[in-house]
Amino acid sequence: MLKNESILEEFKKSITATTKSISKNKKVEINFTKEISSIDGNIINLTEPNIESIKKNLTYIRADADSLALEFRFHSKEIHNNFINNSGFVNEIFNAVEQSRVEAKGSIFFKGIKSNITKRHLLDIKKNSNKEEIKISEAFKYVAYEKFLNLDLGIYNEKNRKIIKDKLGKDYEKVFSDLKKSIDNQKSFGSKIKKYLEDYGFFDHNENTETTEDINQDNEIKDDQNKNNEDSNKNNDQNNPSKTESDASALDLQQTISMEESEEIGEESSQDEIEYFPKIGNIIIDDYKSYTKNFDEVINAEELSEQKELEKLRYNLDRQVFSFLPLITKIANRLQRKLLAQQNRNWDFNLEEGYLDTSRLSRIIANPQNKLSYKQEKEVEFKDTVVSLLIDNSGSMRGRPITVAALCSDILVKTLEKCLIKTEILGFTTKAWKGGKSREKWIKDGKPNNPGRLNDLRHIVYKSADSPSRRSKKNLGLLLKEGILKENIDGEALIWANNRLINRQEKRKILIVISDGAPVDDSTLSVNPGNYLERNLRDIINQLENKKDIELIAIGIGHDVSRYYSKAITIMDVDQLGEALLNELSEIFQIN
Repeated sequence: MLKNESILEEFKKSITATTKSISKNKKVEINFTKEISSIDGNIINLTEPNIESIKKNLTYIRADADSLALEFRFHSKEIHNNFINNSGFVNEIFNAVEQSRVEAKGSIFFKGIKSNITKRHLLDIKKNSNKEEIKISEAFKYVAYEKFLNLDLGIYNEKNRKIIKDKLGKDYEKVFSDLKKSIDNQKSFGSKIKKYLEDYGFFDHNENTETTEDINQDNEIKDDQNKNNEDSNKNNDQNNPSKTESDASALDLQQTISMEESEEIGEESSQDEIEYFPKIGNIIIDDYKSYTKNFDEVINAEELSEQKELEKLRYNLDRQVFSFLPLITKIANRLQRKLLAQQNRNWDFNLEEGYLDTSRLSRIIANPQNKLSYKQEKEVEFKDTVVSLLIDNSGSMRGRPITVAALCSDILVKTLEKCLIKTEILGFTTKAWKGGKSREKWIKDGKPNNPGRLNDLRHIVYKSADSPSRRSKKNLGLLLKEGILKENIDGEALIWANNRLINRQEKRKILIVISDGAPVDDSTLSVNPGNYLERNLRDIINQLENKKDIELIAIGIGHDVSRYYSKAITIMDVDQLGEALLNELSEIFQIN
C-alpha cells in the first residue's frame, strides 16, 4: 500500500512538472480533483489518478494533461468567445476544430505530446467505430487533427472522413489546407472556420447532433419529411435540456471531452456548466425573464485585476480589519475543535460485551455483586459536505461590511478545510450601473414593453470548492477594488450558486447567503413593476427551500432578511458577522 502511494505521488509530481512546463506560464497551478479535467483561471484541474487508472489508462492521463496545458498556452478564451453564437450545433463544431488546432500546434513543437494525443485519438476512433451514429463535431475533430499534421489515423477514421467529405464536397482538401495556414493565429483561424460554417450551411442546421445516416440521406429526404424531422428534434431538445447550450459564451474547449474518455480515466464525470441561469429542476418561473443574456458573465476573480493589484488590495483588506482578526480567529478555532471532535471516536457505554470499561472498575471493588461494564466504539456519520458562501457584491456593501465579510469568509474557508470540508466563495453584482449593454440594446430595439431584467450580470468565483484556500487569499482583495461593487440581482445569483452545488458529489450541500437587503437594480425596476426583482427572489427561495437539495441560510447585515429566508439571522453591527457566521455553522454541524 505504501509502495502504491509512493508511486502515485511521484506520478502526480511528474505530471505536474510536465504540465507546468508545457503551459509556459509561471502563474499556472496544477490541482487534482475528482471531477472532469478543466481550466479554472490560472488553475489546471486534472482528474485525480489512482494506481489502477495509471496502469490501464496511462495514455489517456498523459494526453489529457498535455491537451489542457496546450490550451492554456495557445488558446485565448476572449478571442474564442467572439466567435460563439446561439447555435449549439455550430459551437460544437467550432470547439472541436479549435481543439484540433491547439493540439496540432503543440504536437509540432513537442514530439512526446504528438505521440500521446495521437495514441488517444487512435484509441477513441477505434472505440467509436462500432457506433451507428457519429457526431459531426467529433468527425471534424479527428479529420482536422489528421490534416493539420499530415497524419493517417488509420482505417477506423475512414467513416469520419466520409462524413466531412459529404459535407464539404470537392472543397474538402482546400478547406483544411486553408485552415492549416492560420494554425498559429487563433483570430484568423476562427474567422475562417466561421466563414466556412456559414458557406456550407451549418448555421441552418437545427439539431445538436448529425449522424452518418442523416448525411447520406440529405439529398433524398422530401420537404415534408424535413418539416416532420424538425418538429421531432425540437421535442427531443425540450425533453433533454442538458443537451441544449442556451448561453454559448460559457462554453470552452473542455466540453468536447467525451463521457467515454472520462470513464476510461476511472472517475465519475460531473455535468458541464453550459448555462449561466438554467431552470431549477423542472420548475419554470413564468413571470420573470431577462431581456438578453448575451452580456452576462461568470468570471474568476483573478481575471478582473492584475496580480500585483490583488496583492496590494489584500494587504489593505488585512490592515482594515486587523483589530477584528483575533476575535474571528478565536471563534474559528472553537468551531474547528467542535468539528474535529465530532469526527473523532464516540462510544456506547453500559454494554454486556465489547471492551472492558476500566473507568467503572471501582463499582466492582465497592460491590463484587455488580456486573462488569463494557463499551463499544460507535460509528458517527459525518456526511461528506460542501459549503458555498454567496456574498452580495452590491454598492451598499461598500466599506466595512464587505471587508468583514471577506475576512470572515477567508478564515472560515481555512477552518473548514482543516476539517476536510470543501468550501467555495462566490460573489454577485452587475457589470455596469443602470443597465450597461443590455439597456443599450433595449433602447436600440425601440424600448419594447416589459423587457424583464435589464442589466449585465457579473458572477464572480473567488474560490472554487476544489481549490486550496491558499490560492484564493489574494482574490478576496478584489472586493476592495473601486468599481467592482454595483447593483445586486439576488434571484439569478441564487440559481447560479445552487446549480454549482447540486452538480457536486458531496452528500450534504450548504449555501450561505451574506447580504444587506433586497435586490436592487435601477435599470430593471425603472421599466418593470417595483417588486419585480423581489418577487423573483421570493419565488427562487421558496423553490430551493421546498426541494431541500441544499440547506439554505441567510445572514442579513443591517437588514432583516427573515422576510425572505425561513432560516436567517440579522446582525446590526458588521463586527458581529464573524461570530454569527461561525456560531450558525456550529449549529448546522451539530450531530443529533
